[in-house]
Amino acid sequence: MKSNKAILGVQKTENVKAEQVPIKKIHIAGRGAIGSLLAGAAEKQTMPYALYPRSPVSQVDKSGFQKPSLEQHNGELPKTETPTRYSQHENGTPTSYFLEWIDGTTYPVTQISRTKPHLSDNDILVLPLKVHHLKAALTQWLPFLGSNTPVVLLHNGMGGYEIAKSLLPSGQPLLLATTSHGAMKRTATQVIYTGVGATQVGIAPHLLSHGHSAIPEWAKSVCHTLHALLPPVKYQTDIMQALWAKLAINVVINPLTALNNITNSHIASEQFANQRKTLCEEFTLVANACGQCFDAIKIEQQVIKVASLTGNNYSSMHQDVKNQRQTEIEVINGYIVNMAQKKGIEVPLNTLLTKQITARLT
Repeated sequence: MKSNKAILGVQKTENVKAEQVPIKKIHIAGRGAIGSLLAGAAEKQTMPYALYPRSPVSQVDKSGFQKPSLEQHNGELPKTETPTRYSQHENGTPTSYFLEWIDGTTYPVTQISRTKPHLSDNDILVLPLKVHHLKAALTQWLPFLGSNTPVVLLHNGMGGYEIAKSLLPSGQPLLLATTSHGAMKRTATQVIYTGVGATQVGIAPHLLSHGHSAIPEWAKSVCHTLHALLPPVKYQTDIMQALWAKLAINVVINPLTALNNITNSHIASEQFANQRKTLCEEFTLVANACGQCFDAIKIEQQVIKVASLTGNNYSSMHQDVKNQRQTEIEVINGYIVNMAQKKGIEVPLNTLLTKQITARLT
């Protein structure tokens, strides 16, 4: 039964700051803006990390030296082999790129070559990937996960949880996360930290024990590490509700900024009042039909707030359309359309925007 009080992303949260069992290393799969932000934060905090492309093939550690693959030597590393630089310019210097922190300080982010790292139970695998990349990436990483290696999904839109649940062993520690930190790739070698936000993390629903609200030690350790990496991190007892709340924002800001080639601030203007209102109403109908409890007026107020606070930023979908990359429209507005169809609800504006974004890339 729904609560009489409609809510927008508000639920019991816990700041996890107490010392826990230390995490040995943070492994970040994906060198997009958020993945690079996490790597740059690890560099800034001098935390052990490794950054990989979506599909790992060979391992490179933080020092920039490639570790020989066991597969290349029949399972045994040659005793006399000297590590070589993973990638070099013609002048011999290692290829790398940089993160510009919010205060303008620049931190080098080590470019990682393709690898197959073996993760222990005290490592973390963070996947800051778009949902359409998740299946292929998880399939590549599966053989290299320890049975208790925590996996963290960090993406816009919905559907990633279902993909991970179908691929990972049933008992694999899995956390779902959403962040409002902003980052953008200025060039192929430079990422900018554009806005301080917060990250919400929660245990995947199928791993929750009914009637037990205590946070497992492994989840505490991950939250503590992520908080030390890029604070603040808040543990959510109902992470799915938090993901729906983030979806409400993306449903409005992402497609409108992408189609109109504008920064986020414009979405708060009167020019987009009618579309903003309609999208919030359509979202509310679908979300509440799916067991959530939202209020369209409060959602619109939150959209205006976020658009204003991130006014100079370009949405990720804007950047994807601008650079002719596959967008996340199918897991944002397209997700609303699909769920609406299942519930027998009409969502004409979400349907239109989904078609318009899709048409831009065909």
